[in-house]
Amino acid sequence: MASRTHRSRAGITPVVALAGRPNTGKTTLFNALTGLRQRVANFAGCTVEKAVGTRVLDETAMDVVDLPGTFSLAPDSRDESVAFGFLSETSAAGRPLTVLCVAEASNLANDAALACALKAAGYPVSLLVNMIDEAALNGVVIDARALSRELDMPVFLASARQRQGLEAVKRSLAGIGQCRGAIDLRRAPKEQLERLQASAQRRASAACQAAVRWPGQAVLTTLSRSIGFDRWLFHPVLGPLFLALTLFVVFEALFAVGGPLRDALASALAWLSARLRPAIANPLLAGLVCDGMLAGISAVVTFVPQIAILFTLIGVLEQTGYLPRAGAMVDRALRPFGLDGKVFIPFLSSFACAIPGVMAARTIPNEKRRLTAILLSPLMTCSARVPVYTLIIAAFVPTAFRPWGLDGRACVLAALYLLGVVMALALALALRGTPLYEARPAPVTVLPPYRLPKPAELGRYIWTRCWHFISRAGRVIFTLSVALWALGSFPRSAPGAPPSVQIEQSYLGRSGRAVEPIFRPIGFDWKISVGVLSSLAAREVFVGTMGTLMALRGETGEGQDLARALQRGYGLPTAVSLLLFFAIAMQCVSTIAVVRRETGGWKWPTIQFASFFTIAYALSWLGFNLTKALI
Repeated sequence: MASRTHRSRAGITPVVALAGRPNTGKTTLFNALTGLRQRVANFAGCTVEKAVGTRVLDETAMDVVDLPGTFSLAPDSRDESVAFGFLSETSAAGRPLTVLCVAEASNLANDAALACALKAAGYPVSLLVNMIDEAALNGVVIDARALSRELDMPVFLASARQRQGLEAVKRSLAGIGQCRGAIDLRRAPKEQLERLQASAQRRASAACQAAVRWPGQAVLTTLSRSIGFDRWLFHPVLGPLFLALTLFVVFEALFAVGGPLRDALASALAWLSARLRPAIANPLLAGLVCDGMLAGISAVVTFVPQIAILFTLIGVLEQTGYLPRAGAMVDRALRPFGLDGKVFIPFLSSFACAIPGVMAARTIPNEKRRLTAILLSPLMTCSARVPVYTLIIAAFVPTAFRPWGLDGRACVLAALYLLGVVMALALALALRGTPLYEARPAPVTVLPPYRLPKPAELGRYIWTRCWHFISRAGRVIFTLSVALWALGSFPRSAPGAPPSVQIEQSYLGRSGRAVEPIFRPIGFDWKISVGVLSSLAAREVFVGTMGTLMALRGETGEGQDLARALQRGYGLPTAVSLLLFFAIAMQCVSTIAVVRRETGGWKWPTIQFASFFTIAYALSWLGFNLTKALI
């Protein structure tokens, strides 16, 4: 990290803003310019994050800001609005500023239009034509001098992935000056911005005609290979089959690989807890450390492998270029529900954890559809539901149950996953009759060429998202786990009383007794009610809470022992009710907090929580009573 002495002469840190649409290699360039000198911050006045790095040149530090994806000077998404707002605020504050627009060589005419529009608006702009190595393979020749002359701005040819041509870019940053006379993009009339963009598009197209030479005959290059692949992957029959196979591989890896890793971490933490408990003389302190702090750590750490695996696969799909194609493929199927292909990534991410799913909705261009995606993403079956599902299924679905020769337990689990998707689509359809729905044309999707993932980029992508889960959700879950331990440990019962008595007489037990009348119609007694309350910290906390409530000790073999205890204490109607409730109800304060941050207030998370609770309660009541009538 640069020292505090690395500043401009005026004492104000210059700003290098990286602009451009997604899939142009903007983030790769950001990493190349800043290395490890990076941090994450929020844009002023909103919750959209920006990546900020430091570049030191000639003893002068400058902030390099990776702006959200931008397509046009006339913003059509929240990300574009805040990105251009940042440029306006930086200019108004008098900070030295330069905008480095990143363009993809194979889509140069469209990408260069943003650079021309920003220059016409009065901002100092340079154009970096990225992926020049792929352009060379495609037989595309770009005359940088001619392009610079036609666009009247500095033009650099580079390959950020290969670290080619970046030295000239770095040297150019030494001449950053103040931005004077620029248009305030926050307040300019939309008609004015649209005129600037249209004029810029014409200029960029004319400049590319004069400075870019395309091959005269087809050659087997990355571009032609991409076209060949797309003929198969967008095939009306083979395309959906390949997409289904891809999703199957994702889920199989999530459970077949992530499950054992999660169990291994849980066993290791259980072993540590078993060793620490007798070593701590004070029983109350031992309970705090083992049942509160370690339980909170376990609730976070044990799910990191699954999240890491999911984002590894998503990162591979994204970097190879298949993920935007998958979104384009499902767009038509989602249109009747008032959605589009842009929700594919938020929904898919939510199968690991709703938090990244909610945050992934930021790049949806339409604000109303972005909000719809935020509200519906938590209905996807996240990894936190899996321990609850597997516990109840193991307790109440016999191994002899094999419909059509298939594993009955796996069928029930698959049905719960399908229920979340069906409910999300049904609610999306219902929202078409509300002000949240707005008819929009199909979004413009620029499909990048297929590429091999870069291990360094993929590793940084995975680490960033895993650390986000640990640092954001982990803090909340850990804090609430300790709070729940305290509620379950006080007031203290008589010395020598069994754990079940302590829990029943604690504040947590009393709360369960208080809310039991609310949950009794759907088959929940006070113990399950306490479990439901505690699961607000994280859904998987329900398993540990029920184990403690039923006087179980230790973590080893707990799942099997707890399953037998549930069999003895409850019937199939209660099991059905529990599964339906956890499939729909929003039992996750971490997600609620993220929704509050993404929507800018408590209005939508309150509506979301209340709506999901009402629907979950109604389905649980129906399932409970129908099952009672049938058995």
